[in-house]
Amino acid sequence: MSKNITKLRKQGGYTIEIKKFIEPRKLNYKNLNRLHDYGSVLALYVFLTVIFTYPVAFRIKTDIPGMAGDSFQWMRILWYTKIAIFETNLTTLTHDNLLFYPNGIESMPFPSAFNQIMYLLLSPFLELHVIYTILWLLTFIIGAFGCYLLVKYLTGNKYAAFIAGIVFAFSPYHFSRGLYFFGATTIQWIPFCALYLIKTVKEGGMKNPVIAGVFFILVAMSDLQYMVFMGIFAGLVLLYDFYWNLDLNKEFFRSTGEITKKYAAFGIVSFSGILPLTFNEIRISLSSQNFLKPHYSEILKLSNDFMSFFTPSHLHPFLGDFTLNFYSKLPSWLPEKVNFIGYVVLGLSIFAVIKLKKNPDVKFWLFSTLFFSVVSLGPVLMFNGEPLLINQGINLPLPHQILYQTVPFLDNCRTVGRFFVIATLGFAVLVGYSLSELLKHKTRKKSLLFTVISCLIILEYLCIPYPTSSADIPEFYRTIGNDNENYALLELPANTNGGYMNFAYLYYQTVHKKPLVGGYAARYPENVNSFQQNTPFIRELTYGGRYHNDIVREDLAEKGASILNKYNIRYVILHQDQLSREQMDSANNLLKKTLNTEPEVYPEDGLVVYRVQKEEEEKQFPSIALKDGWYSLEDWGGTPTRWMSDNATLSIYSAEDKNATLKFQTYSFHRPRTLEIYSGEELLHTQTINPDYVAVSAPVSLRKGENTIHFNVREGSERPCDIPELNSNDTRELSIIVQKIELF
Repeated sequence: MSKNITKLRKQGGYTIEIKKFIEPRKLNYKNLNRLHDYGSVLALYVFLTVIFTYPVAFRIKTDIPGMAGDSFQWMRILWYTKIAIFETNLTTLTHDNLLFYPNGIESMPFPSAFNQIMYLLLSPFLELHVIYTILWLLTFIIGAFGCYLLVKYLTGNKYAAFIAGIVFAFSPYHFSRGLYFFGATTIQWIPFCALYLIKTVKEGGMKNPVIAGVFFILVAMSDLQYMVFMGIFAGLVLLYDFYWNLDLNKEFFRSTGEITKKYAAFGIVSFSGILPLTFNEIRISLSSQNFLKPHYSEILKLSNDFMSFFTPSHLHPFLGDFTLNFYSKLPSWLPEKVNFIGYVVLGLSIFAVIKLKKNPDVKFWLFSTLFFSVVSLGPVLMFNGEPLLINQGINLPLPHQILYQTVPFLDNCRTVGRFFVIATLGFAVLVGYSLSELLKHKTRKKSLLFTVISCLIILEYLCIPYPTSSADIPEFYRTIGNDNENYALLELPANTNGGYMNFAYLYYQTVHKKPLVGGYAARYPENVNSFQQNTPFIRELTYGGRYHNDIVREDLAEKGASILNKYNIRYVILHQDQLSREQMDSANNLLKKTLNTEPEVYPEDGLVVYRVQKEEEEKQFPSIALKDGWYSLEDWGGTPTRWMSDNATLSIYSAEDKNATLKFQTYSFHRPRTLEIYSGEELLHTQTINPDYVAVSAPVSLRKGENTIHFNVREGSERPCDIPELNSNDTRELSIIVQKIELF
């Protein structure tokens, strides 16, 4: 039915009537049906997510999914992004000043940019732990739907595609990583990127590679390791595109040109999007101080065991207790060990390969699945927790060794086992092909077959009830979060190696916003803990009294309060449930003697809190801290001793301008050397040091505040291993030892 539309418009002082004869638009019922189908599928995946992650959605106000630990760290990452952008007086995106106080640590700005951006958008309306849980749940819903779209495109069968979505999104791999590792949990954009890469092969044109590039950026914004894995998958698709075109008997040079244009578009879009996200990591990776590169032993540890493909998850409600015995044999972290394929999924995949062995798409997905499964096994084959040997003492090498040497930045990928995420997608696609064949020939029993197979897969993958952790924060941290003063906290027990800190401390920081002495970083520079290791009193508290004596000889009870005040550390917090009785007694005795005060006790939270009273600056005692260039502490007949290389530095803090004398005992390595002592550019003292004990007494003029004293050995240092008569394996660069540093 058509209709007239009349409009009035003034023109030249007259009102004229304009009539248009409009033909009504016809409704596109095909599109409406498609939207209805998609809506129904999404609703079902939402329902399944709520059920299969039970009780996560029902505890969203109080708990987060998983086992705390790294989950708390990831929540801090989301929070930190907002702080770094909007409170630049506190910290920045590339250097975290709120951890490892007072020096901070170089940080990765965008470890999971998608989740970081989503937090920024949602934070005005929802609490941090609620946003975290919502984003976590969405990885299942969107991941399942993306796989559904991919398999629906490949097979045309929506029932097969629906089950394929379950296989990918609710895999034990996903559930296991979801316990701790939020970036690794964010798998949802992988099937979308794969879909448009496959469309690039089959449909050509420029739209699909551009969209594939956008989804590749989203994969990179989920997890930077997944970016590398997806890049390798895109390379396989490129090879398949050449095969596809040659199989269609297209003219070689023409098809090569078309393929080059398509993947150039994909590459340009992808690269332009990921460069801002990864620029800082690329800079570090290309530097001589690439602390992002893990030790090779970590790669071996975090590779998959072959039997993990066939062992049900430890989260399985019926089988988990039995499989824990197997997982306890593996060297990796428990959440990284689980890669169960499922016997139903494996059987259906084999059926698809046999039934559709001539289908080039099935061949491609079979190759991709096997490729990523094998690469996830790492450099050598591990079987049941032990390396599989091809000969006595010779491991069976695997393809990862070649990729490690050839693929850019793969040497920065520590958790090699996560390659299996692409294999889970491959298995889901093969299941889709298998079911499309089965359902095609079983029309009358389609519903029964669909239901039985779905239930069997779900039964193998089941992880109910899924663990959750309380998101509660002790009231003490909320109280100090209400003041606007800027000061630091020292939490005990603190980390002692740069790679560990109780993750709850990181989460509590999202409320109080105060810098922490120490912290956590998965990758960190060697000197990240120099402040804790080399600063008197801080060192004794951090290391539980193990290094009570060092080469600096000071009365810690007398100077401890001055040191805490100097670095603006307002509170020392003891966590009773994490400290042994011996550690608690040691810390309490030192703090009570130093601060001359009783602590506040919060028994419901297990906290013992010491407040550091402010001292007038002129009343603060001078103190000495070791800086750069010192080797680890050694015990020489009961005397604390440190070697230095060709130069080292001390920091001397003084509350006033004064003249003082720096005294210490020293000893030269192997031959006489000349020691020069500088304050800034000013040479204070020169003395020849022999291979025998020598006392040094150097006058120093101290300015109010921090003074840096440089020790320089004019002749340089030597390695003991380079001197044949010493017959030593010591590779350190040594010049002199230093003992008994005192300031008078």
